[in-house]
Amino acid sequence: MSPARRIRRGEGQLFRRMRLAALRDSPSAFGTTFESALSRTPESWSEQADGTSQGSDRATFIAFSDEFPVGIASLYRQEATDVGELLHVWVSPEWRGRGVAADLVETLLGWAGENGFTTVVAVVAKGNARALRFYRRVGFEPVEGGAPGGPDDPVVLTIRNVAR
Repeated sequence: MSPARRIRRGEGQLFRRMRLAALRDSPSAFGTTFESALSRTPESWSEQADGTSQGSDRATFIAFSDEFPVGIASLYRQEATDVGELLHVWVSPEWRGRGVAADLVETLLGWAGENGFTTVVAVVAKGNARALRFYRRVGFEPVEGGAPGGPDDPVVLTIRNVAR
């Protein structure tokens, strides 16, 4: 397993492939549907990937096994703050349980600390027990009053002092 690396400029197709695989595999885990993602233009995929390939406000990291991508995670800064939202976290099914997600999140948290983030938020579907356990295991805590509390409302988790 290679260490996760930040997506590079010009890797819009890699970003698209990973996001579509995630949406196909885990449709209830994300706010976007596979069908809506399929309708995006190649330019929009490239713009999003390129926008996370550099700078200090957004980053996408990809985990690889040899040259094969096996996981993805992104972090986007909330406008004009030191708070970021963890997005797109997904690991291919055959690589789950091997520490790939934890490595991705740790890499992103390290990047966040180096780029002035103090808090990272993750929003998880209430019924996604595996994801909730994972986020708790890597240091996230549920936010009191962070979600309205209905049966289908998401759970908001946060981790503070992200510098690693």
